[in-house]
Amino acid sequence: MKIIIVGAGEVGFHLAKKLSFEKHDLVIVEENPEQCKKIEEMLDISVVQGSGSDQKALKDAGIDDADMLIAASGVDEVNIIASMIAWKSGVRLKVARVRNRYYYSPDSILKQKDLGIDLFIHPEDEVKEEIVSLLMRATASEIVSFENGKILFVGLKLDEQCPFLNLQLKDMTSEEMRRKFRIVAIQKADKTIIPTGEDYINKNDQIFVVTREENLSDLLAMTGKSNAKLEKIMILGGGKIGSAVAMNLEERGLDVTVVESDKAKSLRLAEELKRATVVQADGAEIDILVREGLRDADGFVAVTSDDETNIISCLLAKHLGIRKVIALVSRPDYIPLMSVIGIDSTVNMRLATAKAILRFIRRGDILSVALFHGIEAEAIEFEVKKGNKLAGKPLKRLSLPDGSLVAAIVRGEEAFVPHGDNIIEQGDKVIFFALPQAIRNLEGKFS
Repeated sequence: MKIIIVGAGEVGFHLAKKLSFEKHDLVIVEENPEQCKKIEEMLDISVVQGSGSDQKALKDAGIDDADMLIAASGVDEVNIIASMIAWKSGVRLKVARVRNRYYYSPDSILKQKDLGIDLFIHPEDEVKEEIVSLLMRATASEIVSFENGKILFVGLKLDEQCPFLNLQLKDMTSEEMRRKFRIVAIQKADKTIIPTGEDYINKNDQIFVVTREENLSDLLAMTGKSNAKLEKIMILGGGKIGSAVAMNLEERGLDVTVVESDKAKSLRLAEELKRATVVQADGAEIDILVREGLRDADGFVAVTSDDETNIISCLLAKHLGIRKVIALVSRPDYIPLMSVIGIDSTVNMRLATAKAILRFIRRGDILSVALFHGIEAEAIEFEVKKGNKLAGKPLKRLSLPDGSLVAAIVRGEEAFVPHGDNIIEQGDKVIFFALPQAIRNLEGKFS
């Protein structure tokens, strides 16, 4: 597929890096000459210097024969104009990253169809959904569901409470337990491993486990984790993300306190929120947070515009014994370090945007896709159609590409974690966990 990406910032760069593994024909359009040079040095893809709203730049990028345009610059209007040019040029799929809610609100004069855009991506909404999901599953560092929650991928940070530290995977559990759970990835510092039975798990490893919804409590107990729900949440930062999270949580009946330093924002929040407490204060001062009830909170979410404030306040909250802390972090190079220094979960607006765009790209033969923070791996779901050569074969004879494994199978209404003797049947939905270099090969087996 020929894909043009407008904008080589963190979203565009992340997308280009992911998609380049899959051998797509990629072209990036970027106005900043230094960023163009960086892309050319780091990635083997074409770069056109120019604005995404410049018809000539898009012509030079090959807009006339492109299959898809991803407008991911930091300027809404550039993204919308680029998408409209792509629409008029006959590009089949157009995705635009747009932060201003006006463009896709019910009251907007210009509707999505009027602009020729197939998918609007709103970064703040994507992050809000991630934060709420993490708070609802407090023990997990990350949780992603497939098939309406039948299958869960659960990220867990291992501490001294885990009874299986320093053991090989093959020695961890009984055969019965292995049919309930499977460790599909291990993150050791900055290295992602798709494990075999010979691999060890150690303290501070981040593991990703596939299981069914009804087995989640057993999984948490097995790894020394509690499944207690959070009741009182403090949110530092009352901007778009903080206010959206607060509204969602109070609708769920949770006790919410929002701390915001800006007076105008605080007053607006106090009017918008029905039950939540809004405090105007400098959240960088830990004494103020404690005075406003931080010690009594179960969860703490830091979503200010400053990475250092978010990280430090989360560390202090963790030191005070808060069970779940979540930090919004803008710099992607910080993300792998967060679990190491003690922060439970991290969200990143640009990566959340890239995830949403990749989910849209991976359509057709792919039923659904999920990406995860801090690891170079994806969960991808395919359907085994009539004539597929994998049908009728046991898993142990599939000859899968290195860096991939079958995590789960959905057969009709049944979803299960498979073992090597399970046979794939026509009509099955098969969920793989794979490193980027294996994805293209997997797609070839199902196209």
